[in-house]
Amino acid sequence: MYNLWRLIVRHQLILTFILCQGFALAWFFSSHGYPRGQWVRTSLEVQGSWDEYVSDMSQLTELAHQNEQLLLENAQLRSELMKTKQRGIPLAAKSKFANTVVPTEVIRSKTHLSANFLIINSGLEDGIKPGQGALHGGFAVGKVVETTANHALLLPLIHTGMEWSARLGKNGPVGRLFWNGKDIQIAQLEDIPRNLVVSPGDTVYTSGFQGVFPPELTFGFVASTAPEQDGEFQRIQIDLGAPFQELRYLHIVDDRSSQEIQDWMNPTP
Repeated sequence: MYNLWRLIVRHQLILTFILCQGFALAWFFSSHGYPRGQWVRTSLEVQGSWDEYVSDMSQLTELAHQNEQLLLENAQLRSELMKTKQRGIPLAAKSKFANTVVPTEVIRSKTHLSANFLIINSGLEDGIKPGQGALHGGFAVGKVVETTANHALLLPLIHTGMEWSARLGKNGPVGRLFWNGKDIQIAQLEDIPRNLVVSPGDTVYTSGFQGVFPPELTFGFVASTAPEQDGEFQRIQIDLGAPFQELRYLHIVDDRSSQEIQDWMNPTP
């Protein structure tokens, strides 16, 4: 109702004109004997179009509200799913893993550059901090690098200056995932032993070693392209799971163990 009132106030001059025009036409047609059947049909058509417009505006407002509610519920469910997965990790290996998930929306993105980026409409006031990972539909997207009170800058997987710690399969070797700046849906996985048999469709997971993502989130899947041999290792093409040209809603992962990992990696002198 509030949105409807704002709409009426915004277009009050147009509505006043239509109302006055309606009274004038009604007086004219009644005074000049214009067939009233035609007047009723015209009036009904105009009124029906207006009602349809108002209804569409109300539905769009309600749809946006429902979408926000679904996003929040999805974030809560994803957070619970992560906690459930971590219950299967041995206590000694857990390192106090505790994840919360913050829903957000992409308001600007660049995907045609070598140094691509995303900007979201959530920031420090929403609990967003540098170093947190971003997800879309359960797939890894990128990392928060800068924040303000209400916005944050993310660098995605498709950034030639970023590298990611990835595991081939849940129990396979850990390699280096990067993007060569070409196809935005294809990344490269290196440092995988040459003697390891790799099949198209094999899943590539986050290792959890960088403190950005918890372990066992999905980067993507092994592509059908044959791996390239490089000495004792092989380079594998990976179909990324996140649709980078279509990203709108994301979930930011707050892995509370990441600060502990960063402290270990960068001890204070």
